[in-house]
Amino acid sequence: MRARSYPDSPVVAPGMLRSLRGLLARDSTRGLDASEREDLTQAQLRATRPIVSGVLLCGAVLLAIIAAFELAGATPTIGYPAWLQLLVAGVVAGCAAGVARLTQWQQRLMLTLVATLLTGIFMSMPLPGATGQLALRTGLFQLLPLALMALMVRPVSLLAFALLIVVMAQLRIVLHGAPGTGSALYWLYTLTTIGFGLVLAGYRTDFAVSAWQMRRRLVEQAHTDALTGLLNRNGWSERADALHARAAAAGMPVALVVLDIDYFKRVNDRLGHDGGDAVLQRLGAIMRARTGGDEGCAARIGGEEFAVLLEGDDALSATAFAERVRGEFGKEHDGVVATLSAGIAEHVAGESLREQMRRADQALYEAKREGRDRVCVAPRS
Repeated sequence: MRARSYPDSPVVAPGMLRSLRGLLARDSTRGLDASEREDLTQAQLRATRPIVSGVLLCGAVLLAIIAAFELAGATPTIGYPAWLQLLVAGVVAGCAAGVARLTQWQQRLMLTLVATLLTGIFMSMPLPGATGQLALRTGLFQLLPLALMALMVRPVSLLAFALLIVVMAQLRIVLHGAPGTGSALYWLYTLTTIGFGLVLAGYRTDFAVSAWQMRRRLVEQAHTDALTGLLNRNGWSERADALHARAAAAGMPVALVVLDIDYFKRVNDRLGHDGGDAVLQRLGAIMRARTGGDEGCAARIGGEEFAVLLEGDDALSATAFAERVRGEFGKEHDGVVATLSAGIAEHVAGESLREQMRRADQALYEAKREGRDRVCVAPRS
């Protein structure tokens, strides 16, 4: 006689695993690349660190309050001397302070787990033979890992907390036997706590992703020229200053190229503002392609004036770059021919970006005086 098959049964465990993976890898993060995920993770860690520390401090305060109540006879003891509970409360408070100060997330996770374990033992796990009303104390303690799980950022931290809750639940059974309500209900309560923690962590992640993406969009809008897609003056100031300082500190050459479209007012008058915008967009596209897109340091710093900072390039290679841009831009496009002039200044020791920009501007003016549609290099002085 052939055994009956139940097609739903074999897929229960894999289905649960897929659900857990889906919960830990939220849809809101699937479109992010590795660097964006790491940026998001670091932003969440910075935001949640003081909150985790505060939750642990609340646990320490609860332990101290319970010890004080036991000393006053206001609540039954669960077997631990009050002085030991106060000592543990101090240790948990120290863990909270460590979480607030340490920079390594692994160390913070370890302190958080230790503090949670100590709080759970001394708040909701009586010594064998001790009697006492534990319902309120256990309920208060369960709020602690629930809140902490919701604040965990990395999947390994979530899984560590889930394992800690299971271990503590099993330890209660080992010390005191199965609860009177039955093991099934007890484990259902334990797993429900873990489930709520995972769900809250997932929703917190969704909120964090939305906030992070909104902040990034606002930063991009504040630093990007909407017409050309290049950096605007604000974005240029921030990125160029950082790149210039890095190159100067490393002793690397860095060249500044300033470009200006020749007779742009005539272009606008002849083609209209839409046509003028198209010319600006074409130059922006050429510069983005030549400088590595979003990773480059190319900007529209004025109406028809552009600038590029080339890290690792001297005046010779910067001239070759400017000539390629000038040649490509000067080709006829949609019946329109426009030219540009460029000035180049190679960084000299001790020179600030502002001073280098002034020399590049002087070279640009020289290119204009010599008839436009050319590249001039500022002398190194």
